[in-house]
Amino acid sequence: MPEHVFVDESKARGLLMAAIACPAEAVNTHRRIMAGLLMPRERRIHFTKESPARRRKILAAIAEFGLTARLYQADKDTIAARRACLARMVCDIAGSAERMVIERDESTVVVDKQVLFRAAREYDCAESLRYELLAAHSDPMLWIPDAVAWSWVKGGEWRDLIAPYATLIQV
Repeated sequence: MPEHVFVDESKARGLLMAAIACPAEAVNTHRRIMAGLLMPRERRIHFTKESPARRRKILAAIAEFGLTARLYQADKDTIAARRACLARMVCDIAGSAERMVIERDESTVVVDKQVLFRAAREYDCAESLRYELLAAHSDPMLWIPDAVAWSWVKGGEWRDLIAPYATLIQV
């Protein structure tokens, strides 16, 4: 069953890139549920700006989706670390994902495109994996890796809430 993978990062303590895998046929349903969690006049969910009660509500909804999260962690937020995390991500999803959507960071667009292009060829998925760099408000599914990355970095109760479906990978 093909998957779509949605990616965001936290740069709070080194680099942590969260990759959320979702079965392709469930993406639209989960997208509608996430969009339904928006507050009035909110364009997107950004976890750093949410109250603790809202965070719990959003994480409870995400937990119901039954998704898997791979967290790629590097000790430092450098271009080399970003390249390594993205390449490892492509390696890990090469046989299962048909689409990869990364939250667009204008400061890394060129590097991201270069790494994705090379990695897709190296891991023999250039024909089967489409990748896109989108603004956070463009797809509600991008709010999930934002929430997961924030929760992991914050630790404590927040990490405990995502731990059942999250796997940490040191890069």
